[in-house]
Amino acid sequence: MKWCESTASHCRYGDVAGRIFGDGCVIWESSQDDYQGCANVLVALPDGTFAHYEWTYGSCSGCDEWEDRCLSNDQIEQEMRNGMAVFPTVEVLYKYLNLQGQYSDPRIPTVNNPMNGSVPGMLRTLTGGHAADFRSMGGTAVKWMYDNGLLRADGKPRKRCKGRVVEIVREVAR
Repeated sequence: MKWCESTASHCRYGDVAGRIFGDGCVIWESSQDDYQGCANVLVALPDGTFAHYEWTYGSCSGCDEWEDRCLSNDQIEQEMRNGMAVFPTVEVLYKYLNLQGQYSDPRIPTVNNPMNGSVPGMLRTLTGGHAADFRSMGGTAVKWMYDNGLLRADGKPRKRCKGRVVEIVREVAR
């Protein structure tokens, strides 16, 4: 779907996120458009890469970190760009969604050891909340890949299909 059709685009800071994701194709989202909440999106970008990002927001500085820090929209955009997970290819996104390779470590990152494990690997050990979102995102994204010819018959991602992703994003933008 187009960014402007997503719930996330209507959440607080959705206009700022639109600077990043506005020309992309939203593959999956779990967002609440309310006075406070969160937006969680997986987007195919016009350059053929993919991005996963989640932000929370509130109605006042007491429950909105960015407002509490008095960040401008440009600063919030930079925070989003610095914090989003970017996947250069379908193969890397597939590994992320299926907890393979560098994304498979189930150890929980801690304050004393922030590089311990991987967040996706940790999520598979949890239930509900973010873990359920992650499983939902994975299922939806794999179906999107299959429906758009990005997976082989054996269910593995096709190699060198960045051009096809660019075409899909252009088709959605029309």
